[in-house]
Amino acid sequence: MTSEGNLKSIREAIFDGDPTTAKISTQKAVEAKIDPSSLFKDAIMQAIRDIGVSMEEGDFFMPEVKTATKALLEVGEVLRPYVLSAGASGYQPPPWTGEGDIDDIGSYLKRLGDDSMNLSVVQQMGVLDMVAKGLNTHEFTPCKIQAKETNK
Repeated sequence: MTSEGNLKSIREAIFDGDPTTAKISTQKAVEAKIDPSSLFKDAIMQAIRDIGVSMEEGDFFMPEVKTATKALLEVGEVLRPYVLSAGASGYQPPPWTGEGDIDDIGSYLKRLGDDSMNLSVVQQMGVLDMVAKGLNTHEFTPCKIQAKETNK
């Protein structure tokens, strides 16, 4: 598989919520010594952004978010030793600050995906860990429309 094909496979596996393919494709990328910055820029951050857009547009709901989260967690487990083995000091995932309903979290993820493109690989690893763990433990509030209907 080409480098481009491998990156596409990772991106699609994350977006499609396929943790097995995400893990295998990431392991193949590590074995092929694909540049970690390409892994983040062309696969992982794009997938996080795409998930955010789909949440914002109402195409992703909790089941899709949870399966995509499982794929992100698998990618993180494979990449963490690869990225941090080069003596990366100061690794610290940023705090999860996403709040609100699924649309709000979608906007948050889209912004994170965009804003993370120019970060260092170690910082991007922190963003990946933060997003995966944040989505995995986040308690989503009911959507705004449902909340308004309930208050009538």
